Amino acid sequence: EENQFHSLFPNPPPFWKSFTAENLARLDEIKKGAQGGAQDGNADMSTIQNAATETSTTQLSAAQLLTLPAELRYLVPPAPPAEDSEYRVFNIPTRIRGMDLFQKNLESMKRDMEQTGLFPGWEYEQLFPSRPPSSDNGASEWTLDRQQYLLRFLRSILLNFLELLGILATNPASDDGEQKMKDILTLVANVHALVNEYRPHQARETLILMMQDQVERKKAEIEAVRQVKGKVAAALAELERSAPGREAGVLREDEVVVEPEEKRREMQRRMWYAMDELL
Repeated sequence: EENQFHSLFPNPPPFWKSFTAENLARLDEIKKGAQGGAQDGNADMSTIQNAATETSTTQLSAAQLLTLPAELRYLVPPAPPAEDSEYRVFNIPTRIRGMDLFQKNLESMKRDMEQTGLFPGWEYEQLFPSRPPSSDNGASEWTLDRQQYLLRFLRSILLNFLELLGILATNPASDDGEQKMKDILTLVANVHALVNEYRPHQARETLILMMQDQVERKKAEIEAVRQVKGKVAAALAELERSAPGREAGVLREDEVVVEPEEKRREMQRRMWYAMDELL
């Protein structure tokens, strides 16, 4: 048999039917019983309405969760992850405090280098000052001249590259060449770290440009509508001036008496023809 589609989108999970006021009240009673509190079986409306909040604030043990009926287990949300624990959102690792993508990229790069045997023992070293904690008094006034540090790092990279060329020219098998490559890698990583700190500024400026572009497009659309409005008004005025018998109110000899309804239709036809030519 051919599959019959009853809806365009898939149905929700079946456990949504368990989220009822009766089940919430039952779960609330079980939690209060587990805490040693006494409760009579009649729950008022306010208790039922606040049951969802109470179930989220009161946690049951693993053994108590296993004793719950199947329809009540869905009502107990899982414990939120710790701030430092890692979980996945759309298969992307993340944390509550946010992920340090630069540090994660460094760890991935270090793993790749260890697997290939390239630059063994290399460790990233930050060569520019870090922002002080927000609890410090001078944290709000602290600034970092990133441009100055970027220029310093670029000069250091050029100098280390020249030194590397000198080492390779004199003794290509020397261990100093590998150490110099590690130094260059550390400098390049610090350059990337400073460039990444410009991301919020770049995102803010990009958003400003997008909003300005939207404003300009809206203004252009408004101006185009005004121009079309003026053309339509001019066409209507021309039709009104060219209406037969408009000036003197007396018919000429070659004119034919036209019914008002037919005259109105003819005016509408001319108006639509004029609008088609304009648009």
